[in-house]
Amino acid sequence: MKRFDLKAFIILGIIISVAVGFLYGTGILGGESDNPGSSGDPLTTQSYADSAINQRVRELDERIASLEAKVRSLEDEMAILPGGTTNTGGSASTTPAGGGSAAAGSGAGNSTGNSTGNSTGSNGAVSSSNVGKTASVTAEVVNLRESASTSSNIKQRLTPNDTFTITKADNGWYQVQLSDGTLGWVFGEYVRVR
Repeated sequence: MKRFDLKAFIILGIIISVAVGFLYGTGILGGESDNPGSSGDPLTTQSYADSAINQRVRELDERIASLEAKVRSLEDEMAILPGGTTNTGGSASTTPAGGGSAAAGSGAGNSTGNSTGNSTGSNGAVSSSNVGKTASVTAEVVNLRESASTSSNIKQRLTPNDTFTITKADNGWYQVQLSDGTLGWVFGEYVRVR
């Protein structure tokens, strides 16, 4: 009979273990468990995961927009500086005091609108005495525009290796003619007479 009692005791122990495990697993004895699909459930549903990811993406988009606004603000402040500057490592603009972009950085090194040999003189005035002379640009990259305005279309971008002839001086800008016959306007701060 001892054998029977031992078997019954083992079977009874197994039944009790299963029952206690079930009760703890369902939260009856184990306290409150997370509802399926809630943020505390380790096996979350796809919709909860999508919702959490979308919320994080919205937060990051807001942060990016905030940082872009700060960058634009800093670029505007840089544009106010005499001669403007281009930064290193990316696309930036060099802007004359009148606003708008006159030159765009190519992303390799620093450049400034003014340099030694600049033809604009100490007061920044464009001289009509330079008409007919050969010149080049002083910044790394300078926009050749359709008209004497930073809001006009860009025809092409000039580098210090490009030479041109000054054909006209007007309100801080030079009209120039490239060797291929292309006419356009360059902001005078970025022109050096050779």
